[in-house]
Amino acid sequence: MRLRLRGGFAPLVAVLLAVGLLAGIAGCDSSSEVTLAVSPEEAEANPEPEPTAAIVTPPPPTASAVPTPAPLPPSTPEATATVAVTPEPTPTPDRAAEEFLASLAGDFQFLLAGEFEDLAEISEEWNPDAQISIAVVLPDETLYGYEPKESRISASAVKPLWAAAALEAAGVEAVRPLANAALILSDNLAGGHMIDLAGGVDAVNDWTWNVAELSDTRLEAWRFEDPNRVAGNFRPENPLGNRTTMADLALFFVRLYKGELLDAEETAVLQQWLLDTSHSLNSPRDLDGVLLDRLPRQVAESSLHKAGWLRPNCCPAEYRQMIDSGVIVLPDGSWFALAIMSARGEFFDLTNQWVALAACRVYAFVADDADLVCEREDDGVHDPEIWPEAGTGP
Repeated sequence: MRLRLRGGFAPLVAVLLAVGLLAGIAGCDSSSEVTLAVSPEEAEANPEPEPTAAIVTPPPPTASAVPTPAPLPPSTPEATATVAVTPEPTPTPDRAAEEFLASLAGDFQFLLAGEFEDLAEISEEWNPDAQISIAVVLPDETLYGYEPKESRISASAVKPLWAAAALEAAGVEAVRPLANAALILSDNLAGGHMIDLAGGVDAVNDWTWNVAELSDTRLEAWRFEDPNRVAGNFRPENPLGNRTTMADLALFFVRLYKGELLDAEETAVLQQWLLDTSHSLNSPRDLDGVLLDRLPRQVAESSLHKAGWLRPNCCPAEYRQMIDSGVIVLPDGSWFALAIMSARGEFFDLTNQWVALAACRVYAFVADDADLVCEREDDGVHDPEIWPEAGTGP
């Protein structure tokens, strides 16, 4: 029985999930820094959305309408050497999905909505200009979220989709040499080669929309090392056309974890590569383990994820963000998918703190773990020594 409720809650409105939104610009990852020039006109074209109530959506039919976003400005990141990874299948969950879903009946959706609202209030307190999105997707594809279907710049959070498309098109042995660099080190050059193996930008979009059935995720251009790596209907006037939603990212991870997107070998290797990503933060300036950093160690080490970010010294403040998404595996073997984003906050250290806190709070709620302490002593206090560029404007 779930008695914990932090803050007030709002009823959820059941809606059909039209699985879609739009995809993000180039990721400025730990191995690849990129400088993006964003004009005032581009900033005006991406107004801050009005806040909406948390929602819940039952398993949806597929959708097909896909807008046409925009291109990625050319950049030259640092290359990182690739390392082969030996795949091992993710352990099969021991607990039946039906039993897990049954345990979440009753007031679950209303209490989780209260958790989302409480997290939104914390974000507003720490980073008043921040935009946030949260999506929780259960094994039956029921969606719970706070603005989960808002279109967001995708950065490198969608590289697992490119890897999946490349695996289906080119096979395991062709993709393996790129896996460590593209997915674990989040290198942008290796990510571009993943796109090439998949057959190009249009082929990635075709796989995303027709195989993964994520109609609101779109790749417009990834021009690292190749200025011609663009969509067939590329629009050079808008550099913010790679987009996604937290709902799409979480749905991708659900379908991948259930083995619905690729054959058994391809599923196993991709899950293992995503399991090999960082499970914690080694320093306050680390970025690639945010989602799992505050979870119990056993849970973090059993979970798979991929982060994507646009950090200070990469982008103007209005485009800085952290996205992290993956599959969270509970100690009893049950699991759910989680995607969280915070963008446009003035203080990038607090952006990352909030994503880590939100992931921990959501996990503790779903797992009914009343003993897990998610808060840290320095939460909500900006430290200019961590990200000295943050808060200084474009």
